[in-house]
Amino acid sequence: MTWSDFHTKSEKLASEAEAALKDGELVEARRLYADAAKAEVEALKRLDKTKQRTLGIITVSAVALWYKAKQFAQAEQIAYQVLSEGSLPEFAVIQVKELLQTIWNEVERQRADVKCKRTIYLS
Repeated sequence: MTWSDFHTKSEKLASEAEAALKDGELVEARRLYADAAKAEVEALKRLDKTKQRTLGIITVSAVALWYKAKQFAQAEQIAYQVLSEGSLPEFAVIQVKELLQTIWNEVERQRADVKCKRTIYLS
């Protein structure tokens, strides 16, 4: 399969995830987002790295899909990996860094929520 085949598969799975989310099927939506992210990562692996704009779009998509799947470690891993290569166009660097900030904020929010719940239960 080509990068384009995997990207198309990712788009289809992401669309199914959106539908599941609208239907209130959160577990299924997250699973579909994760599958979409995996397909996007496969597209990224097969993409000619000289296609700068496409590289940026696919990278941002992969990070965002892992985020939507609530799999923050995978989102960070892809973001760091591609950022460290130094091959992303500026628009994608900005968007990936914004996604990383969003991920860090969400992780901190979850940690604070857990601490708050523990305090409530211990009171």
